[in-house]
Amino acid sequence: MGKHISKSPRAACFNYRDLDLGMNNINGNTSYEQARVWGVKYFKNNFDRLVKIKTKIDPTNLFRNEQSIPPLLS
Repeated sequence: MGKHISKSPRAACFNYRDLDLGMNNINGNTSYEQARVWGVKYFKNNFDRLVKIKTKIDPTNLFRNEQSIPPLLS
């Protein structure tokens, strides 16, 4: 099976962390504005909705990885 190359680079495949798109700060305190740069490329039009859900469910950002959705800081 050959490698898949997108005709539209800078889009990501679902469930694949493409760290070339961007990633959260190492200390875990990435702002909405920082994450939006790569988040829209990864999650498309769902990014803002997912940020609202993340803020409601996990406001302390306990569950995070290199490309997790950041909560809105109050």
